Amino acid sequence: MTPDEPKRSARLAHAAALGAALLTLASVPARAVPIEGVGIPAARASEVLRRYPLRTLGGEAISLPSLRGQVVVVSFWASWCAPCRRELPRLDQLNAELSKKGGCVVAVSIDEDRENVDRFARLHALHLPIVHDGPQGLARSLDLQHIPFTVVLDRNGDVAYTSSHTDDAGLEALAATTRQLAARQPLATGIHEGDQP
Repeated sequence: MTPDEPKRSARLAHAAALGAALLTLASVPARAVPIEGVGIPAARASEVLRRYPLRTLGGEAISLPSLRGQVVVVSFWASWCAPCRRELPRLDQLNAELSKKGGCVVAVSIDEDRENVDRFARLHALHLPIVHDGPQGLARSLDLQHIPFTVVLDRNGDVAYTSSHTDDAGLEALAATTRQLAARQPLATGIHEGDQP
């Protein structure tokens, strides 16, 4: 037995255990796997996000299916949440950047009192779409485990990324992910020259 053989055996055993764990995960139906931070399975969460109607502070109706084709960042927050208050101005900047690349940020407040939401938006001169949904709305339907919580939907409307990190590294990772998703253009549709109708 050479001196390297015990190390090699340990690596092989580790790789075998990891492979078995991955096979176990692969055998679990996708709909049964939860999204980290959301208490319901991923398939159910995607369905809830697609069906839930939202209305901005300005009264505009927003449905996530109507935003299909865009990269959509949905951020759950509250005016009493200190990390949320730090995060929202950065998300407002990200919204301005994404709006030029086929994307947007939608900030969903779970505040009880809409006046607190209005006051916060005015105080910080936020321009991103803000929704007052209350604690019994979409956040409850998704069984959110905590706020702030952010979900990024790709251009197909599928959950591509989630985050609850509001430190600089977490916000930069969120921005980098959305930039990568926004750089991927949707497949062109329609009839091209030479195609038959």
